[in-house]
Amino acid sequence: MKKYLLTALLAVVGCLAVMAGDDIKLTEGSVASLKDGGVASLVIDVADAKYDNKMPLREDGRFANVDEQLPECSSEFIREFNKNSKNFLMTADESEAQYQFVVTITNLDTYVNVMSFKGGVGIKLWGSVSIKKKSTGETVAFFTIDEENNSGFNYSLALEEGFEGIAKYLAKRIKKGK
Repeated sequence: MKKYLLTALLAVVGCLAVMAGDDIKLTEGSVASLKDGGVASLVIDVADAKYDNKMPLREDGRFANVDEQLPECSSEFIREFNKNSKNFLMTADESEAQYQFVVTITNLDTYVNVMSFKGGVGIKLWGSVSIKKKSTGETVAFFTIDEENNSGFNYSLALEEGFEGIAKYLAKRIKKGK
């Protein structure tokens, strides 16, 4: 009996370890040079985003006005990034920025979040984040977003929460310099 319990426990621990991997991965470049400080601007690109890998995002009624939601998403991204960052800051003013973060969303999906304290609408985002030097256009770092999960009380808030999750992760990575 002890062998079966130990085997089951090891299987559960193994599954949790596999599922605990980062959803956002650095696939090119390094953020070590950003640890000492800098200022970046933000571009959120959903031009080619699909809903559930099937149809253009704007054809889904819940996200038909996504372009009107992007300024608030950008504002929340900047707020969350600066809240979790130490020396490197994000700004809405393009003229102050030395770097540019380009967050490109390629796919978005929704689900009902039953087991959450926040509420009932969940959102998943896939895409990439490119960090570029504004002066040269050189890519400093490139992250892929495999699946960023967040939830909110409605679709607009869930989308904002998704971008906030990306911002928080990036700020912490830059703060560590890894």
